[in-house]
Amino acid sequence: MRNVSMASIGLFLVVASPAAHGGAPTGQTAAKASDRSALKDRFVGTWKLVNIEQRDARGEVIEPTSAAPGNRTGYLIYDPAGYMAVSIMPIGRKKYAGAQATEDEAKAAMTGYAAYFGTFTIDEGGASVTHHLQGSLNPGMARDQKRFFEFAGNRLTLKPPAAANGNQSRLTWERMADMPNATAEHRRFVGFWKLVSNERRNESRELLSSNDGQTGYLIYTPAGFMMVHMMRPNRKAYAGSQPSVEEALQTLRAYTNYFGPFYLHETDGYVVHDQIGTLNIGRNGPSPQQRFYRLSGNRLVLQPPPTYSADGHTLQGTITWERVGGRGGTR
Repeated sequence: MRNVSMASIGLFLVVASPAAHGGAPTGQTAAKASDRSALKDRFVGTWKLVNIEQRDARGEVIEPTSAAPGNRTGYLIYDPAGYMAVSIMPIGRKKYAGAQATEDEAKAAMTGYAAYFGTFTIDEGGASVTHHLQGSLNPGMARDQKRFFEFAGNRLTLKPPAAANGNQSRLTWERMADMPNATAEHRRFVGFWKLVSNERRNESRELLSSNDGQTGYLIYTPAGFMMVHMMRPNRKAYAGSQPSVEEALQTLRAYTNYFGPFYLHETDGYVVHDQIGTLNIGRNGPSPQQRFYRLSGNRLVLQPPPTYSADGHTLQGTITWERVGGRGGTR
């Protein structure tokens, strides 16, 4: 898979938003509405990145000049309710030398990495999809991102508008198949879940910390795949086109992103998030994360196993999510 610069990747990746719904269509309006629905259904699903390339005005592939390491892996999710999320990660990233990233390690961790979430709308006549960002790893990314699209079998190619010199990036994605024999409990998980609260308490239920103002989504898909985006408030755009080492460190602290398969253990009441990719290089590589769960109405409560403070107190984290867009989730 060919590499392009992080700026080029940023041109691709963006988020989607549910379109407004009018009254019940009739006649030709109903036919057009049916066509739009059929096109939207082609987007809905879990897509795995298979190729990134850039072409010139003649349509010829441009050899990459990016210093970003290795190839990239990535996933794109579209939901029938109009939500979307994406993560792209370079392969071959190096772990931090210590428990926390230095400024230089933070800069390296973010090089070539892209992540964002939001909503999407489709322009059938213009053969384009617009991602409407609600959050992005790059805090200065424009809210609305237009991508021209092409479908070929089980593949989807997205292209931003061409540059003034005619150069254009192309990201090609391949649809992932649904997991076989999904249980009713699996189907309860499928969909986009919006962050409600993220807190930690001691054994006396005293609140020790909470991430007030934090936003984001947890997504489970019928393909047996999951993705998390969580973003702290009041982030500032970079001073330049790329983050400085200090800005990279701040961004790393303010944004959480990981993705991979998920597995349900219904009898024991927990779900495993198998993090095959993460922004946090300190946990680079497969890293299964156990979360005990409780489903109640439109809410999902997740708790990792408790930890213990240096003085022996029990510490329990709890993250609460609320379903958006109704049941059904991604396809």
